Amino acid sequence: MSPLRYITASLWQFRRVHLAVAAGVAVATAVITGALLVGDSVRGSLEALMLDGLGRIDQALISDRFFRGELAEELQRSDAFR
Repeated sequence: MSPLRYITASLWQFRRVHLAVAAGVAVATAVITGALLVGDSVRGSLEALMLDGLGRIDQALISDRFFRGELAEELQRSDAFR
């Protein structure tokens, strides 16, 4: 028996198993692709909502301690923050 004939006979003998495996792979691929597309869409939507919620905010001041109340007025007057 030649190798090609052996492979063909094996595929024919176990055709149901091969079809079930192929169907399972197709379904799993469709599910994973759909989840990736939906996840990307949700990420984009959430980013758009976040940016809309921020409004016209260009910068944020983060500090590990308190700062003077006059600092906001000084920052508004400075040219570095315009």
